[in-house]
Amino acid sequence: MLRALALLFAALAAAPFPAAQPPARSEAPIRQLTLSNGALRYAVPVTVGRTAMLVSLDTGSTGLRILPGALVPGDAAATKAEEVYGYASGSRYVGVVGQAKVTIGAASGTGRVHLIRSIGCFDYLPNCPASRTTLDKYGIASDGLPGEGFRAILGIDMAQGQVGNPLRFLGARRWIVELPRPGEGDGRLILNPTDEEAAGYAFAPLSAPYAHEPGGGLHDAVPGCLVNSRTRARVCGPVLLDTGAPWLSVVNARGAGEPWPDGSPAALELFDTVGAITARETLVTGARDLGTRLTWRRETRVYGPVIYAGIAPYFAWSVLYDPAHQRIGLKPRPPGPDPASPRAVAIEAAR
Repeated sequence: MLRALALLFAALAAAPFPAAQPPARSEAPIRQLTLSNGALRYAVPVTVGRTAMLVSLDTGSTGLRILPGALVPGDAAATKAEEVYGYASGSRYVGVVGQAKVTIGAASGTGRVHLIRSIGCFDYLPNCPASRTTLDKYGIASDGLPGEGFRAILGIDMAQGQVGNPLRFLGARRWIVELPRPGEGDGRLILNPTDEEAAGYAFAPLSAPYAHEPGGGLHDAVPGCLVNSRTRARVCGPVLLDTGAPWLSVVNARGAGEPWPDGSPAALELFDTVGAITARETLVTGARDLGTRLTWRRETRVYGPVIYAGIAPYFAWSVLYDPAHQRIGLKPRPPGPDPASPRAVAIEAAR
């Protein structure tokens, strides 16, 4: 008997362990919509419980946050934990943490969502979009236009939070965002891209101190500069790529010769861990449909100059989010249908 057990254990020890299966790849379309005021918005199909909806896609925030009335009974289970979350627009959502099954593409999982109960504004922006209509007519990412926007928002930055990025509880270890550009069909949100799909990206590290702020809206900012190619004026600091912001905005800039007029040739440069340019795109300011309208403002709630790059970088690059290494990858896309669309530049030409 002992000999038989010894032989069995020896056989088990010699047997190879099954190879670990890579996380399952999943893909969902990214759709481009236009508000009645001309602002571009991006959305993906998401199912919460049994309810399918088109949800605002926001790489500048974290968490799946759902307006009241969007779900049917049984879609989500509310808890007693309060959740409050706000945006750079000044809009503030108050509600509770819920548990729900969420499906995006072929990926599905159960985790925390924000069940919004009321909306309002932070004191420093009392005329925010949430103040411009009633709750029953309010839509997320609507600029406050009644009856427009979305019933939920999908925040997919890499920040931690009480209600975090739902891609994580769907099993996503990394993800790629490829926005549709004007004149193109749907874009793609790819969860767990294959090694082949994830090849060829240049990487920029997340920018301290924002990378250490739980739930912070600048969590995924990377170091870089916006350069006026005509005057050589430049603004340097954290750069936030943000599918929820349809224009470029520079805050707290000094000595940059602002404002730059529409039609100014410019370049957005992003840096690697040793301060060398790792990715560069060229653009011309002032084109709203291309995300290059440029505004300047003061902002006391952030440290020093910050470049809110909005959607323009996504028109030039495919963007890979890599939370395990706290970095963002950038790979040039083929030129878009509009010859004036922002374009990635070969990095050898940028150095």
